[in-house]
Order: sequence, then structure tokens, then C-alpha cells
Amino acid sequence: MHTITAAAARTTAWRWPVILLGISGLRLDRGTRHRPARLLLFVLTAALYYLLTPVLTTPAVATAYAATVWVLYYGGLSLTLGGPGRTALIARFGEDRAYGLYEVALGVLFMNQGFAQAVVIHAYGDSLPAAVPSWAAYAAGAALMAVGTFYKLWAARTAGLDTYYCRDMFMGRLLGDTSELVVAGPYRHLRNPMYGAGNLHAYGWALWSHSLEGLAVAAAFQLGIYLFYHLCERPFIERAYVRK
Repeated sequence: MHTITAAAARTTAWRWPVILLGISGLRLDRGTRHRPARLLLFVLTAALYYLLTPVLTTPAVATAYAATVWVLYYGGLSLTLGGPGRTALIARFGEDRAYGLYEVALGVLFMNQGFAQAVVIHAYGDSLPAAVPSWAAYAAGAALMAVGTFYKLWAARTAGLDTYYCRDMFMGRLLGDTSELVVAGPYRHLRNPMYGAGNLHAYGWALWSHSLEGLAVAAAFQLGIYLFYHLCERPFIERAYVRK
């Protein structure tokens, strides 16, 4: 029998909120020096979203905003990790500082991704076909949000936030043999639990809100992450790990 100390129990309990904030765009698990600045940026960004909500939630602006976030997120991520972006940043700032800047920028994009779906749902609410009963939309939405959030958190906790932020890809080093690939937790059952089951919460949110356009945004962002995976991440994994 293993004995869990009070300190260990507190650490485990706090781990989940840290993971939740991390996948939302705020990393508090890396050092203490820059935590206040990261927290301030997170709060100011959220406040800015709140102040701009009346403008962003008009249909035309919401659509343009979501499209812009899609391009910046997946285009920027691909150019940085799969193109010359990371090498230019490292050459200019050094490896550690370059990764820190990239990590903060990616966190802001994570926040924008969630807010993009929120403003689209707000702008195009109650657009599901009348044939879909409200009770079915609420039930399916709640179930998908619960399952998706659970898998996203479980996968991020298992693989670590460094993996969630693609630290290995940014550093671009040879990582070891394939036995070091994560096969625990949800990775025992799914190849990409973050990209697959982990994104079900976005569809659930749209269903709960009765937003057909919200479903379209969820599908567009999931398509984007799979394009990134096949074009950038999977080739990196095949190059970086030595097969034995």
C-alpha cells in the first residue's frame, strides 16, 4: 500500500487546475520568474475580449475573426514549427528565450481559438434545424462537453504541457527511440486523444447553444489541427525518433 502525504495530495489536487489553465493558454507550471507577467497578459487579454464582445459578436465580424484566428493559429504554427520560424527565432533570441516567446504567443492563440467559437455561437445562436429537439441538443451537448473536456485534460496531463505546446518540435532535436513515445493513459486507446476525442467539447458547446455555425467552426478548427499533424507533426516524429 502506498501512503500519500498531505503535500503530495495537495500537489495532485492542484495539478488539474494547472493543466486546465495551461491548455487554455496560461502556463503556470514553468518557473516562477515570469508567472506574474503571464498571468497579467492572460487577464488583460480576457478583459479585452469582454470589452470587444459587442463588436465581435456581429455576424460579419465574428466570421472574419474566426477565419483570421484559424489562419494565424494553424498557418503560424506550421510556419514556426514546420518552416523557418523557429530557427529564425532561436538565431535571434537564443533557444530558451525564443521558446518562451513562442510559448506565450501560442497561449494567446489558444485563447483566441476558444473565443472565436464563442463569438460565432453568440452571433449565430439558435440556428439548428427546428427538427432537432431542444432536449436532444442539450443532452448531446452536455455529454460531448464532458467527454471532450475529460479526454483533453487526461491527455494533456499524461503527455505533459510541454508536449501540448510542441516543445520537442520547437527544439528540433533527436529524441530517442520509439519506446519513449507516450503510450499511457488515453494513448493506450487512441493515437491522438487531444486532437480526436479531446475536441468533442467544442461540438458539445455548439450543440448546447443550438448553433449550426458553431458546429462548423468546431469542425474547421479540428480539420486545421489534423492538417498540422499530417503536414508537420507526424513527419517530425518520424524524423526525430530513432526506430529500433
